[in-house]
Amino acid sequence: MGILLVLLTVIAGPSPFALALDGEGTLTTPMGGAGLALGLGADSFFANPALLGVASRKESSFIVTFGAGDELVGHGGKFRLERPVVDGAISFLAKNIALTIQSRTIFEDFTDQGDVSTYRGDKFTVFQLDWAFSRPPLSLGLRAQAVAAAVRPDITLNSDQLLFDFFVETAIARYDSVEDLSAISFGLGVLLDYEWIGMGVVVGQFASSSGEDPLLVDGNSLLRTLSWGLSLSSPTYNAHNELRLFKVEGAFDLINLGSDEDRQLRGGVSIKLQLLPDWSVSLLSGYRELKKEAKDLLRFSVADGRHSIGLAGELGQFSLLVTYEYPTAWYTGASTPRKSSLTLTGSIHL
Repeated sequence: MGILLVLLTVIAGPSPFALALDGEGTLTTPMGGAGLALGLGADSFFANPALLGVASRKESSFIVTFGAGDELVGHGGKFRLERPVVDGAISFLAKNIALTIQSRTIFEDFTDQGDVSTYRGDKFTVFQLDWAFSRPPLSLGLRAQAVAAAVRPDITLNSDQLLFDFFVETAIARYDSVEDLSAISFGLGVLLDYEWIGMGVVVGQFASSSGEDPLLVDGNSLLRTLSWGLSLSSPTYNAHNELRLFKVEGAFDLINLGSDEDRQLRGGVSIKLQLLPDWSVSLLSGYRELKKEAKDLLRFSVADGRHSIGLAGELGQFSLLVTYEYPTAWYTGASTPRKSSLTLTGSIHL
């Protein structure tokens, strides 16, 4: 169970984009993380492996994604990295199967000491295999995932060479493996997909093993990671098979229904300006909120939510996404310990 607590801590913080570690697709992030039934991008199957079987999924055989982000705070006019995150991922796809390798480095326990700042560095490496079987409108997906964790307890960044030190500490420096936080897990997904509406059900983990423990099928874990999602989408083409100028898509998800620690309500919308089939600009917005009590699942609490806004551009095989997320408590003027975050993500699809 240790690895689950660590991963939940990572997910709760700012993330430049959501991939295998989080169970979201890249474009899902500015939509509040909602997308269990929405094939919004080539990597949407991270949210639900059954999305690999959707006939309308954009065919890609190779996806490379890189992103970086940080919380936004002030440090007396000095530029500092508060809780930086760097992600990199490679996915190999062939028909209805995908292999993903992802690495994430995140700096925690920030301390400002004037000319230097210190952190603890956590590094996670994910190996994930997804497979789907489809008989439209129904698709079934299976997932196998292995996570390895490593730590570097004493990291120092000098203010006069901040970015260089950051690069060295994330890409070159040695991290010590933490065997107790390694884990293997298996999940599954189901998708019912029609032209304009879809419904997805995902079990993030029905069997798992942590550290040196044997692999166990756990009914409690199945309930904790049970999620449900609904999506709506306007047609890409009109009755004359001409590309529509605008395409609107929306999603609503209920995540981890059996977990009092990480139960979430998520929702979002995407408005895409379609210039060409592979040239587009999208405005995305979403909302997510933790729900400690099951009875509050469909109630909104502005004091506990987070609002995200994203701008995405697709130019042939390259895409770029900028996402800003902030606590909705700001709307009421209430104080909150949670901070806003700004992230940048780039992807190449071949």
